[in-house]
Amino acid sequence: MQILIAPDSFKDSLSARKVAESIAEGISQTFSQAQIEILPLADGGEGTLEAIKSTQKEVKIMASDPLFRKLPTEYLWDEKTKTAFIEMAKISGLECLKPEERNPDKTSTFGTGELVLDALKQKAKKIILFIGGSATNDGGIGLAAALGYFFYDKDGNTLNPIGESLIEIASYSYSGAIDLSQTEFIVATDVTNPFYGENGAAYIYAKQKGASEDQIRMLDSGLKNLSEIVSKTQNIDVQTIPGAGAAGGLGGGAVAFLNAKVISAADLVFEICDLQEKIQKADIIITGEGRIDEQTWNGKLIARLLETAKNKKVILIGGSVETNIENKPNVIKVYQIKKPKMSLEYAKAIAADLLFETGKEIGLFFKD
Repeated sequence: MQILIAPDSFKDSLSARKVAESIAEGISQTFSQAQIEILPLADGGEGTLEAIKSTQKEVKIMASDPLFRKLPTEYLWDEKTKTAFIEMAKISGLECLKPEERNPDKTSTFGTGELVLDALKQKAKKIILFIGGSATNDGGIGLAAALGYFFYDKDGNTLNPIGESLIEIASYSYSGAIDLSQTEFIVATDVTNPFYGENGAAYIYAKQKGASEDQIRMLDSGLKNLSEIVSKTQNIDVQTIPGAGAAGGLGGGAVAFLNAKVISAADLVFEICDLQEKIQKADIIITGEGRIDEQTWNGKLIARLLETAKNKKVILIGGSVETNIENKPNVIKVYQIKKPKMSLEYAKAIAADLLFETGKEIGLFFKD
């Protein structure tokens, strides 16, 4: 039996690779005849570079974290195609901050811009930005500032490129020091939220980044202000672009400041990883994520995988499972690893062991 284990990460617990390896080890213990291939997946957030890495070179540099502290980080570089693959979560993500440091008024995408700048110095023909998992709500002005943009208040003072500055922006300029026109910029995300408004970046995502209700309202007003300035300056309406609200507005900012194109991160990862071909070779697909709920079916990675594998039998594994699977005919079994009386914190701490035990159960299920 050919088994493909292709999970997303279990957020705040295990990488997609560790999830897949733990399940595989469990299956092998009880069903040694299984032929297992693991394929860690990602939707543009943390773990994306790990999922797509093959022959690309890892470029290591120092860059600014969301609070402007210098940290070692990296991106992937394909010398043959002169393409850079940048995962913003590695330098501008929540994973870079302690919980008590989260504050989207003060955070910036400047470090992501520094990665872009380094790739441009390598004469990149294409730069792909994976923009999930951000700690920011700056509309992309941090990234733009790293590349030579300046943002001014009504008195002509240069503003710090952070979230709380958005409401003060009256104009901006570009130094022209770097020629951005020779590079194709791609923003990869599966978030479709608009730039601002009740479904926009601030109202939907800023709370998890540490914002209070008052901050959310101010950040949303700031994004609206930036949108109006961009429209007046460049005749670009970022509010109408699906995904402009991704990563605290970085999606829209990248369109405005880099002339970027927004595409589906999951579809791109699937293409790079040859997922379709691997699915065709498999008899059974095992996938999952930390929490499988109603949001899972709104275009998220697992939903896209199920659609891609609609002619194959699929097993789902979640840290928790809080949704109806009855209308997913190709799902033959569902496992929740968190036990009823187990705290979430404890389940996250021992997730690898729980997945190993679940793998053993799956192996026995196949064996029978």
